[in-house]
Amino acid sequence: MPRFARLFEAAADTLNAYYQAVADNSIDSVMSLWIDEEFATCICADGIHLHGLESIRAGLGKQFETQPVTIEPLDIRVYDSLGTVVYAIAEAHQPTQSTSTPRMIYTTYVMVHERGEWRIAHIHASEMPL
Repeated sequence: MPRFARLFEAAADTLNAYYQAVADNSIDSVMSLWIDEEFATCICADGIHLHGLESIRAGLGKQFETQPVTIEPLDIRVYDSLGTVVYAIAEAHQPTQSTSTPRMIYTTYVMVHERGEWRIAHIHASEMPL
């Protein structure tokens, strides 16, 4: 297998670890996947903008407390280059304590290769109109 193929597969491992950490409702696990830089950003589906790791931890932690979810990716588009991978994904966000219809969210994940590992640098989520 070519070296580059494995390099980009590892980015998918980080994305899968993110989904698992969200399902486990583990803010520490989620935060361990982020780039170690203060330029990290997250725009949540409800429009809240989080800038910097402390803000991301606080914002996502609050979401985990108020409405834990599991995320099921439905349609994945991948755009990659040597040091960056961008995932554009249609996702179903199902509240873990509800049998209601899942929210449909379109999420873009930007990952960068840092010190031999793929890390999340930016997440932008928006609710899909029905």
